[in-house]
Amino acid sequence: MDRSLNNLTPDLTNADHELSERILCGHSAVLSQIDYFRENFGKTVSSWKKDGTRVTVVDETISENLFLSLRSSFPKDDFCSEEEVETPQSAPLEAEFCWLLDPVDGTNNYAVGITECGISLALLRRGVPIYGYIYDYSRDKLLQGGHGFGAIEGTSPVQAATQLVNEKLTFCMHFPIPTDDLDTLRPKLMEWRIRCPGSAAIGLANVATGRLDGCLEFRPKPWDCAAGYPICVGAGASFDFVREACFPMTSFTPSMPSFPFRAGSKIFMDETSRALGLERS
Repeated sequence: MDRSLNNLTPDLTNADHELSERILCGHSAVLSQIDYFRENFGKTVSSWKKDGTRVTVVDETISENLFLSLRSSFPKDDFCSEEEVETPQSAPLEAEFCWLLDPVDGTNNYAVGITECGISLALLRRGVPIYGYIYDYSRDKLLQGGHGFGAIEGTSPVQAATQLVNEKLTFCMHFPIPTDDLDTLRPKLMEWRIRCPGSAAIGLANVATGRLDGCLEFRPKPWDCAAGYPICVGAGASFDFVREACFPMTSFTPSMPSFPFRAGSKIFMDETSRALGLERS
């Protein structure tokens, strides 16, 4: 692994001062947590939340420390993390900018020593993800980008696939999926090449870098896709929600419902549209 983790910063020529300042600070904030993430891989203490998902000490510590850094620079921004204390009602988001964090995406993998996991941070403006950062532990690289900024993995600009990456459509999707969707997709499941990395953020990272044709998820929460969404768009991929959209996000609670989404090349979007009976605009 590249222990120095050298990274390019994006070309911010077309960004206004408020946005460019946040993009650079977000970049530094994620980098500041990577050594701690590495040091505790496969060794951290974990427990189970009421919803049946795993949480580790690392999730909680990164959430606290990363936001502490950003709050010192942008005290009026909104800050939302998967690891916040659950409340009965959603809290309204009123600031122009919001930071949405999944401190360990792929917590089950991280806790038991499977490398497909990472840190996922998104910057939202007026409720819409405008820039994202994904630290991919399996490659030990920081992926970042957004619409109008392109996408960078480590020190290299990246682009999403424009042709099939294999002889047949190859994409990531996690199981279980709703029964109705399973029945709809069943005729294609033996034909497609499906990967299950255990992390939606890492799946989206592989779309943005052209290693997969796409990503189709039926049970993701907003923090699972908020960073990958703008990165994929910056890399030239398409992104949309299969049903209801969660962005623009106007309120937040860790108990938000799932928002199925898909992201990928035109070939992927067209084929999944046909399989799911969707009409693309």
